[in-house]
Amino acid sequence: MRTIFLIFITVLFIDSCKTNKPIDPPVAQEIADPIEIQDDYKPLGNDIVSGKVIHNDSSAVDLVAIKLTVNDSVCVNAYGNFDGVFSINYKDSMMNENSYFEFVFRDYTMKKISFFDFPKNGNVLLDKNGELVNYDQYRDFYESIRACTR
Repeated sequence: MRTIFLIFITVLFIDSCKTNKPIDPPVAQEIADPIEIQDDYKPLGNDIVSGKVIHNDSSAVDLVAIKLTVNDSVCVNAYGNFDGVFSINYKDSMMNENSYFEFVFRDYTMKKISFFDFPKNGNVLLDKNGELVNYDQYRDFYESIRACTR
């Protein structure tokens, strides 16, 4: 009885796998008017500063919102990636003693560093000493720097 059942199931599976008509893939249609996306990204300059935002234990802090204030009317934004790494294009001739970075992430203290005091190794340490940034403050800062040049 068991043998008959196994033969029946085998025949059933083999028969169900057969197709009488081959299936053709759908035909790709040409788009009459392709959509062009304008990228308004124009870097401030060709000079680059880069770095990594880290915790006290040297592990990366991801998705940090970063603002480089060049002067009263010009700022540049950046966002750290999942490894804490960021880079910012800037124009060296525009930098002055009032130029500074701001690093903001939730549950950490906002870090403000003068452009000329930026660490040579590029590592920026975020800590929890002082007033901590809450989620709403982080989102507000994150959205506000979108108006800056990238």
